[in-house]
Amino acid sequence: MWYTLVYQVQEVINMDEKSLYLLAQFDDETEEMLSACYAELVQQGFVGKQTKDIPYHFTLGCFDCCHEENLVSELEKICSTTKIIDIRLDHLGLFGLKVLFAEPNMNFELLSLQKAFFDGCGNGYHPWTAHATILLDEPDNIIKALPIVADKFKPTHARITSVGLYEFFPKRFIKKCVLCP
Repeated sequence: MWYTLVYQVQEVINMDEKSLYLLAQFDDETEEMLSACYAELVQQGFVGKQTKDIPYHFTLGCFDCCHEENLVSELEKICSTTKIIDIRLDHLGLFGLKVLFAEPNMNFELLSLQKAFFDGCGNGYHPWTAHATILLDEPDNIIKALPIVADKFKPTHARITSVGLYEFFPKRFIKKCVLCP
């Protein structure tokens, strides 16, 4: 296979190795709500190690950089036939004590979008957790941030309206394709 799924928590990110990432991006209202959660953390002195200056999203997975041309074509094709996805962002979750995130109630449409790009993964199970990272930090900071985010976060209706293609690291925006209304 020419793709890989993103592991939930990477202990070490090698900044010399670049990869292409597909990001399922939210509507403006969801973006504002998640940004408000993070703004509250910043106001209380938290910064985190998560990538800044990109929209909140669910990472669908990653590809080797040599597949950029094919991936742009696939992205356009898949997004041109995929309708906007309605979801419920209902939960906060943790990956260990390093990542604090908002998590949706999984639905068929969201899983289908991810499977459209990563059809061969799973072998009888599906090793992907849709999540929107709010804070990536040291365990002590995650523990301190959790009650702040829990107070600010409100379960909400959200929409996936586009898929962005980025290269990391350093960050390079490649393309954004809007889903069908």
